[in-house]
Amino acid sequence: MEDVQPMNDDEHTPMVAGENAVARLFEAADYEVSQAVGLEPGSVDWFATPRKGPVRPRTYFRVWTRCPEDVDVALAELDDKRRATAADRALGVVMEGSLPPGYTADLRADPCAVLTYRRLVLEVSGIAGSVGEHVRAYGMNGEPARYLPRRIDDRERAHSDAVGWIKEWVRSRPTSPIILLSRHAADRSAVVEQVIYEIGVRFLHEPDDTVLLSRKAPVGAASLAYAHGFAVLVHEDIRHLHKHQPSLACLDRSAVKDYEKSVRDYLPGEYVTLSTPLSVDVERWFEERLGSPALNARFLSAREREPEFKRLTDASANVQRMLDSVLDSRGVPSSGIAQWVAYVVHDYISTILREALRDETASLAQLVLLEEAALTQFSLEWIFIEPGRQLVSHPAWGPLREQIFTWYEEGSHGRFQMNTLIRDYFIARRLAREILAGNVGSLSRHQFPREYVFLFLSILSPEAAARFAEGRGAEVRAEIEAEVERRLQLTLAHQLKRSVGAILMNVQNIRENLGALDVAKFKYEFRRIDEEIAFQSALAEQTGRWQEVPNDAPEGLALHDIVIDVVAPLRQRWPDAGCEIAISAALRVRANRAGLREILHCLLENAFHAVASSPAPRLWIRAILEGDTVRLEIVDNGPGIRAEDRERIFEPYVTTKKGGDQPLGTGLGLAIARRYAAQLGAYVGLDPEREGTCFFARFVTWRDAS
Repeated sequence: MEDVQPMNDDEHTPMVAGENAVARLFEAADYEVSQAVGLEPGSVDWFATPRKGPVRPRTYFRVWTRCPEDVDVALAELDDKRRATAADRALGVVMEGSLPPGYTADLRADPCAVLTYRRLVLEVSGIAGSVGEHVRAYGMNGEPARYLPRRIDDRERAHSDAVGWIKEWVRSRPTSPIILLSRHAADRSAVVEQVIYEIGVRFLHEPDDTVLLSRKAPVGAASLAYAHGFAVLVHEDIRHLHKHQPSLACLDRSAVKDYEKSVRDYLPGEYVTLSTPLSVDVERWFEERLGSPALNARFLSAREREPEFKRLTDASANVQRMLDSVLDSRGVPSSGIAQWVAYVVHDYISTILREALRDETASLAQLVLLEEAALTQFSLEWIFIEPGRQLVSHPAWGPLREQIFTWYEEGSHGRFQMNTLIRDYFIARRLAREILAGNVGSLSRHQFPREYVFLFLSILSPEAAARFAEGRGAEVRAEIEAEVERRLQLTLAHQLKRSVGAILMNVQNIRENLGALDVAKFKYEFRRIDEEIAFQSALAEQTGRWQEVPNDAPEGLALHDIVIDVVAPLRQRWPDAGCEIAISAALRVRANRAGLREILHCLLENAFHAVASSPAPRLWIRAILEGDTVRLEIVDNGPGIRAEDRERIFEPYVTTKKGGDQPLGTGLGLAIARRYAAQLGAYVGLDPEREGTCFFARFVTWRDAS
């Protein structure tokens, strides 16, 4: 029998074919298709058997151009054929038209069935099965009732129901792709999950007249389903789009922009934009599910009073968890909207943390990172993140990443800003832990927390809240002093840089306007000016660094490698100084890389300076393990430190090294080393009992999680 060529009517009727078309379908689905001489003279019987699997039922099939007038008679004939050919089941495939009203083929229960070619393609390709599984799982979890409607804009007008718009597009037998753009993956995913479910429910009742929407990869028989228009593919790889193939591409707006830049020619298909739900949609959704006018009124008041709470609840990725938290708040006393908001946000964040972070060691590291980010924003307004580095990096965040992303607002040049309620929650977490550990003073450099920090603190730890309230007076004084010092240092650094720049420019002009002989006459004076400028420039740089204490999250760092790295340029500056290093490669300390490098640079540069005028300059660097700490010692054979200067040298701008009548240092190196060490939980000091001059730094040993 020759293949029947595709025949399309005005309604894009699927392709009509005969036995060869059905055979190709089975072969594409990895069935072995065979033929045998039939019982009737001149007839041929067709069979299809799966090539793989522990159970491989043999199917007899025959093809009709249109449905037989009497389906019951046709089924009886099929059953006779099944028995006569020893087949496990028998199928009659109708290539054109539909089946009689009221008849539905049950392919799982009935050994014989009559079905349309469309239905056979969807079943054999696995598309019907995957959609059916989605319908069962999605409905069993109650997701349809939770769906929050989204709006869609097809460039002609806005539509309030994105799911309805996509269903209508699928039902219209599309011939080209649609590119669905949105800012958030959660919105795209929610709409697609809902529309696959609703079309799938219709398919269960009207299998012979429903075009399915499916994520099943276009491989084998599934490719035939998509090519015939029996199903529409949902995918996220824009490179696979073809302008004549119906599909629904769900893409991020930025991805499309990047792709447009690379191809520049065209992107096939029509673009439609999916918007985040409007506030009115969100409020209507909550009202329908809260079931209490009083609770809904409190929810609306909170959204009106707190813009950041409104932003969190407007985010479609959050609505279900926020709904659960609002429902859980029914027992909270009505002592004020702020306290109620704090309770709801605390419950919401706690749920996410509980679901995502189950490994206690990894969880603490991730939470510390969030707490540090919150404290940074509290002081500097923005969080600065290096390119390629993620603020939320723990693998467990994966399924909850969309919710976590609603906690931040991305700015320019690597800047991020936390939702202030999220920020205050993590500041409260840090406060609670520090207060209970007796470290209240360590947070005195931060501003006095606003209302929600204390509310969150009282929920997280009433005991810590009580202690915090008692000792807050001393912290306020410390904050004022720290802020005054910070402003003075930054002002001084700015003034120094401005003066150095002006002097450099004028000295250069003088040199250029003097002749070579005149410049030689003032060689000594120019050298002294250059030395002074170098000193002032170094002082400006060190003064700025005095305030720029690195606050990256601590990690386990190999002390030996960093010492070698820091010593290398210093050896080049002082090539006559001998330097012996005795540090085990196995020793690791708890620090951040920038802070540790600065501490080592300050201590080592100080030692090289000290031995510069010695007849046989030598340094010894070693590290030893002392319990849970590592002690790094830097010993030099320089002139030493007088007893009366042993503590003064750690004060800013104090130096005892002289070169003639000029100081050799800025007086900030040792002060910076001690300041940075304090930030890392380390300590820098001078050991007067050791022979030679011995500066040391004591660090916490890094212990890997067991």
